[in-house]
Amino acid sequence: MVKKYNKISEEVDSKASKFLRYLEDALEGEAFDFIKGLTLETNVYLFSGIIRNYFLHNYLIRDVDLVVGTSVDIPKILKDSTFSVNSFGGYKFELGSKKFDLWVVENTWALNVEKKIDWKLFSYLPKSVFFNFSSIIYSINDKKFYYTEDFLKFLKTREIDYVFRENLKKDLCIVNSIYYSEKYSLTISPRLYRLINRWQKKYKFDLEKAQLKHFGEVLYSQGYLEKKLVYN
Repeated sequence: MVKKYNKISEEVDSKASKFLRYLEDALEGEAFDFIKGLTLETNVYLFSGIIRNYFLHNYLIRDVDLVVGTSVDIPKILKDSTFSVNSFGGYKFELGSKKFDLWVVENTWALNVEKKIDWKLFSYLPKSVFFNFSSIIYSINDKKFYYTEDFLKFLKTREIDYVFRENLKKDLCIVNSIYYSEKYSLTISPRLYRLINRWQKKYKFDLEKAQLKHFGEVLYSQGYLEKKLVYN
């Protein structure tokens, strides 16, 4: 890591054990027991919103995103739960009040795009995300964070940027760039502004439809979002 991020890196590392205790408290009961049981069969990694929110001091958990490091029989593990499989091969289910998305590593789209064959999950997954604030994972088995310089820069600047630009949900990336910047009072980097503005000009996405599909409601009008895309 670049020296200017050493202090931030040390701070992130120092919170690894505390983060696991936070998870156990926040996911008490069957949700945490499920994760703990899964670690007995394979390496389990937590990613996405929970970690981002933790470092932004927002401790409410609704969704849990997991990826497992080796192939396991997920339908067998979930035999007592109602689940569905999305178009990208991820398993969606609920335990208690928490919604889970569980991915088997070989079905992780961005890594397949990169065509990585012999690789370590904790090394490549943080590089395969779109947003820099998602460029970190937590190994439940190792009780350790794995992250990139992009994540440390985010903590230092509180500026949203992109890491891996290839994405199947470009319209949602556009919406979420505005959504997260407003929800968490974050700025959007000029680099990200240029990308999402270029996408919208090229593809002319129905951004209200994208919101309905993802959020179940329209948070912003098409006109409002397109005005926000203009970077001055």
